[in-house]
Amino acid sequence: MPTYVFLIFYKLKQLTDEEEERARREWEDIMEEWPPEVRLIGVYDHAWGTDYNGLIIMESESMDAFTRFWKWFRDKIRWYVPETKTVIALKR
Repeated sequence: MPTYVFLIFYKLKQLTDEEEERARREWEDIMEEWPPEVRLIGVYDHAWGTDYNGLIIMESESMDAFTRFWKWFRDKIRWYVPETKTVIALKR
């Protein structure tokens, strides 16, 4: 079974201090609810050489599981992440 790797580049909107605190709290909630079918490899600030603020790397053995996850995840972060670009690869 293949392992899919997802490089998700993201742009953040400018946040107030209050919005930053809300985003941190919501991220903690997201981490508690994270589905086991999608593994979070890392969250990285800065994506030098791109127009993005950073990137997230995830893995999954199921494209269907990732697709379900992505809708759930995107709905939670949409208010402060206006743009993403996803690159999908297969792990050797």
